[in-house]
Amino acid sequence: MVTMRTRRAPLLITAASGLLTAALAATPLVFAQTSTLQAVPAVTAAAAVDPSASGTPAADPTALTAERSGQVTRDLERPDLTQVAADRAAAQAKLSDSISSQDKFLSDAEKKAQADAAAKAAADKKAQADAAAKAAADKKAAADAKAAADKKAASASGGYSGKPQDIARQMMAADFGWGDQQFQCYNNIIMRESEWNPTADNPSSDAYGIPQALPGSKMASAGADWATNPATQIKWGLGYVKDRYGTPCAAWSFKSANGWY
Repeated sequence: MVTMRTRRAPLLITAASGLLTAALAATPLVFAQTSTLQAVPAVTAAAAVDPSASGTPAADPTALTAERSGQVTRDLERPDLTQVAADRAAAQAKLSDSISSQDKFLSDAEKKAQADAAAKAAADKKAQADAAAKAAADKKAAADAKAAADKKAASASGGYSGKPQDIARQMMAADFGWGDQQFQCYNNIIMRESEWNPTADNPSSDAYGIPQALPGSKMASAGADWATNPATQIKWGLGYVKDRYGTPCAAWSFKSANGWY
């Protein structure tokens, strides 16, 4: 046991001796670095006092002054980038406002044009509707007037109405008992005298009306409206044929042979 302790002691002494040696060896390096750092400011300070101390050739003071003056001039002439950006932003905003105003103006104008077009279309449609209503009212009024006139004429003519040929057929059958054959004979006479025109007038003889009564005033015996009412004229004409010839066919035979009846 004593032997082992004796051997450990030299080992510990040796290790401690090695550590001390290493520490002493490192100390000059630290001191050297510190000295170097302290020397740099000293050199710089010396160069500031004596430019030749730095080992660099001294600059010309006049040249330095001119260079610095030019740099200041360029700095003054260079535009302020902040102001340029602000001006550009303001111009862009103004342009945007102008475009928005134009768009709004165009939109308002377009809306007004559409509203005007719609109003015009509505007015045109109403005008067409009013015109159609007026035309329908006028047509109805004309139809009512004609119906009233026909009714009045029928009342004045004993209830007969229609075209003169129709009145003649009705009257021949109802008042004289004559049929289609007698109507054809009477139609042959009248077509050559007046063509069923109630206002036919022969200026050379004063014959007048559908039956060409001579003079026309003779037909007044059949009605006061003899000058305009076809039924009154036909009534007088059929009475004349019956009284003078007996039948329309007998009157037609006489006219065919003599040219008059």
